[in-house]
Amino acid sequence: MTYQFQDLETATVESVTTFFKALSDGTRLRIVNLLAHEDCSVGHIAHTLNISQSNVSHQLRILKTANLVKAHRNGQSMIYSIDDTHVSSILNQSINHASH
Repeated sequence: MTYQFQDLETATVESVTTFFKALSDGTRLRIVNLLAHEDCSVGHIAHTLNISQSNVSHQLRILKTANLVKAHRNGQSMIYSIDDTHVSSILNQSINHASH
């Protein structure tokens, strides 16, 4: 695959930078990896990854701001999921790259 160079607009650079900064934290990376496989509540994420609910909430806020995750209400719980398939695709490619 050949990459055709094109100069990037400032808004695009800022958006991509925000995306990668959000994924540069190990806890957030683990959360996104979990959400790539299943939609979860804060409590389920905390239990599965063995981190505090307050830390999960803090990290989800950052991921939401970066448009990596989204939330919807299910009764009294907020359920988090990956914002779109691009996030999962980039995560999978990154993990595959790191494995080589």
